[in-house]
Amino acid sequence: MKLQKEFTDDHQVRITAEFEPELFEQYMHKAARKISQRTRIPGFRPGKAPYAMVLSHVGEASIKEEAIELLLDKVYPEVLEEAQVKPYGPGNLDEIKSENPPIFLFTIPLEPEVELGDVESLRESYVLPEVSEQQIDDFILRARQNASTIVPLETPAAEGNLLYVTLEAVNLEPAEGENPDLIKAAPQQVLIPTEAEQRETEWPFQGFARSLLGYKAGENAVIIHEFPEDAADEELRGKKVRFTINIQSVKAMQLPEIDENFLTEMGNFKSVEELRAAVMERLKAESTAEYEDKYYLGLVDRVRKDAKIKYPPQMLKEEEEQVLHRFEHELSHRNLDLNVYLKMRKLEREEFIKQEVTPTAINRLERSLVMEALSKKFDIKISNETLEKQISTIINELIMSGELQEVQKELGEKKFANAISMEAANRALENAIRMQLRTIASPESIPPKPTEAEAETEPQPQVAEDDTTAD
Repeated sequence: MKLQKEFTDDHQVRITAEFEPELFEQYMHKAARKISQRTRIPGFRPGKAPYAMVLSHVGEASIKEEAIELLLDKVYPEVLEEAQVKPYGPGNLDEIKSENPPIFLFTIPLEPEVELGDVESLRESYVLPEVSEQQIDDFILRARQNASTIVPLETPAAEGNLLYVTLEAVNLEPAEGENPDLIKAAPQQVLIPTEAEQRETEWPFQGFARSLLGYKAGENAVIIHEFPEDAADEELRGKKVRFTINIQSVKAMQLPEIDENFLTEMGNFKSVEELRAAVMERLKAESTAEYEDKYYLGLVDRVRKDAKIKYPPQMLKEEEEQVLHRFEHELSHRNLDLNVYLKMRKLEREEFIKQEVTPTAINRLERSLVMEALSKKFDIKISNETLEKQISTIINELIMSGELQEVQKELGEKKFANAISMEAANRALENAIRMQLRTIASPESIPPKPTEAEAETEPQPQVAEDDTTAD
């Protein structure tokens, strides 16, 4: 066997493999025997017809096609071993350059490679955000709003009213080649606060809701706003944006009092103080989870920026398909399919994939490869005890969401057990890698292991789910 290798820029290898001249003739005869076993040739038992009779009966082209398939099954593993390459997946036969001698041209995707930079010098303070009394007040207000009675109004929008609108946003000064459309006919609910209730975190900017005061159902509002470079929404930073808001309806919200009934509905709380304490714990958990997601993602991206990452296009294609599948699954929960969604956004499928699916897939794939490389670098292992805890957590989540029986029925007992074990292993490994990164970036933030007495804590009252979408 003679081999020539050529590595490509997209992390594949082209291999030209040349074999002994008589090899193809041998496989022509093997192919004829195989064909004769499944093809009835008059006067001969299956598999016993002479080569010449098979050739005459089915033709040379059919025998060649079968011979090439048999030969490839035999020689392809030998080509990989001889070439000393580690394939990511199946290769492709690009060309049969010759039949005598057999010369095949393959393109083979290679396993991904990650060369990490100086991870040990990574530094980033880990400081959890505080939960303010104002945030607790806002949470309880949202809960009251969700439990409020909605009354349609014919009067102009006033403070405390809930507006149902569709919103479009256009960049008035796009860069050359940049799509000026930022938001296309997106449905929104806008609650108009008093001046004292306004928040800096209001989207898309502080004062937006109050700019809709005085509008009636059926009217359009046009607002032009210039966003600073440090605006909270990255998509709007530094842009001069025209918002077109169609007021579909104006409604009043009659809020319930914070009385015994309200406390019971929120989680059987005995007092306002007990409710506020539970809300505090919930907000702490949520803000911690949000902070940690950003913190660790930031660290992974910094490691990723300094790393050298190579992977074949087939790997990215598979990730794109997974991203698209997940997105379609999420749409199904909103009673939408992808075609309807794209029509609503006035996007072509190819444009959507290029602009949103592919960038997401690249981020997911490269972050995953970096995490895997970190796991290998620090030889991270997961104990059985940790794995079992994660399995219990996942099952409890499914029970709380009411999806346990549905998932079990959909997957079947064996697949369900495998899926839960796989998800638990992935979560446990990710948590261990995160802790390794934090140990490097902010070692002073790592708390000491709790004693047995400290680990035994009383269960806290649970706050009823906060559904921020008003009916």
